[in-house]
Amino acid sequence: MKCLIVGLGVFGRNLALHLNQLGAEVVALDRKDENVAAIKDEVTVAAVIDFADTTALTRFPISELDAVVIAIGDDFEASMAFTMRARELGVPRLVCRVLSPMHARLLRLLKVERLVVPEEFAARGLAHSLLMRGAIEGIDLGSGHALIEAAVPPPLVGQSISSCTDLFRRHQVRLVTIKRPEKPFLGGLLKTDPDAPIPYRTLGTPALDEPFNESDVLVLFGPEKGLREFLEAEGV
Repeated sequence: MKCLIVGLGVFGRNLALHLNQLGAEVVALDRKDENVAAIKDEVTVAAVIDFADTTALTRFPISELDAVVIAIGDDFEASMAFTMRARELGVPRLVCRVLSPMHARLLRLLKVERLVVPEEFAARGLAHSLLMRGAIEGIDLGSGHALIEAAVPPPLVGQSISSCTDLFRRHQVRLVTIKRPEKPFLGGLLKTDPDAPIPYRTLGTPALDEPFNESDVLVLFGPEKGLREFLEAEGV
């Protein structure tokens, strides 16, 4: 997959990095030298462009791209100008970061395939984590359902997944996977930086006889009410 991203603020930069990690070829563009320098070794191509000159897009193989993302987060006029130019060039898939309700309405008139409001998405996730005791992260999936990461309820520590089947079923909650901290020692010799974030590994599809550890993080899916009741009932 080949993608072009215009705008390398926090959203655009992280999107470019994640796409690169997933194996995509990424062309990353921004008007600030420091933003481009910060990512040039992590993507296929990184270049500085003038946001006042949308002809910069014509210097890249638009016809070969699978998607163009206009991720500009601080310039309404530049975002609209690049969106319109991308439309004129016939990009196969166009995604735009939304800056305001008016911006969203204009983008819909341009028939942009997908509109993204990263701040709204983050706020909705934070709301879930604040309202559910023990929840660390949350994603609102709509229709009253959510996907959350939560600490293991104390009564479940040491129990196997199979022994807790009835408990999950009672609250209509599904265990998607388990995230487990990596060992604090590398090869039993080198200790990791105590101030660094704890690295986790995902167990994929855990075996039914896999016991829950105290430090595990559960990835759970279900109705918001069921998730909340599950976490509260089990003493998190």
